[in-house]
Amino acid sequence: MAFEDYLNDLCDIYHAQKGDESPGYGLTEQPSFSYPKEPDVLSVACHFAVKSESTSISQTAPANIKESRIKLALPAGTDVRLNDKIVDRKNGCEYIAEIPHDIHGHHLFVYVVAKGTQRYL
Repeated sequence: MAFEDYLNDLCDIYHAQKGDESPGYGLTEQPSFSYPKEPDVLSVACHFAVKSESTSISQTAPANIKESRIKLALPAGTDVRLNDKIVDRKNGCEYIAEIPHDIHGHHLFVYVVAKGTQRYL
C-alpha cells in the first residue's frame, strides 16, 4: 500500500498573517495576527488520525470547552507552518497547527489542536 493511498482526507491551509493595529484610545499599534479569507494551500491530500485523538472537556458555565489534539499526516513538501489554520474539507472543522515534523523526507506530520465551546441545549 502506497502512502498516497493512506491520505483519505482533504484540507485547506491558511498561513497566519501579521499586521499592526491600534487597539484605540490613543494606544500605540500592536502586532495582530489573522488568517486570509482564501486558503494559501487548497485541497491538500491528508489523513486525520482520529485514533490518536486526545480530547478533554472542561465543564464551565455557561458553556463547556472542548479541546482536541489530532495527528495530521501530509505529503512531503507541503507548506504547513506553526500556527497555520487547517480546515477539514469534509466537515469544516478548524484546527491550529503545532510544529510540523518532517519524517525522513517521506512525509510530514503535525499535531493540530481544535478548541471550541458547546452551549447548553
